[in-house]
Amino acid sequence: MDIGKLNRRVEILQFFKDRDEFGGEIGEWKSVAKVWAAISPVSGTEQMFAQQVTAEAVVKITIRYLPWLNVMHRIKYGEKLYEIVGSLDNETAHKATIINCKEMVSDGLQRKAEESQNDGGGCKRTCKRP
Repeated sequence: MDIGKLNRRVEILQFFKDRDEFGGEIGEWKSVAKVWAAISPVSGTEQMFAQQVTAEAVVKITIRYLPWLNVMHRIKYGEKLYEIVGSLDNETAHKATIINCKEMVSDGLQRKAEESQNDGGGCKRTCKRP
C-alpha cells in the first residue's frame, strides 16, 4: 500500500443508543476515529422508480488496517456521508482495509430533484434580446 495515496481525511462514525427522560430510546452518530483514506469512485446510477428519481454512487475507500471496522459504521468525508456495504482486509496482510460504500443522499437533495422535474421545464423569467 502506497500511503502517499491516502490523501483524504475521513471520520468513522458509530451509532450510540441512549435513553431520554421518558425512558424512550434515542440515538445519534458520533465520531470514533479520524483516519487518512484514498477515495475512488466505482460506479454511479440514476433511476426513475415510482415517479421519483433515485441516485446511487458507489465508492471504494482504502484506509490503514482497522480490525474493528464493520457495516455498522458510517464514513463521513466533508459533507458527504457513506454507508458501508462491506470491508475487506487487503490480501489478508493486515496492512490495509478496503471499504465498499454507497453515498447517502439526503432528503433535501431528493426533494430539489423532484421540484425541478415538476417545474414545467420552461424558463419563468422574461429575457430581453439586444
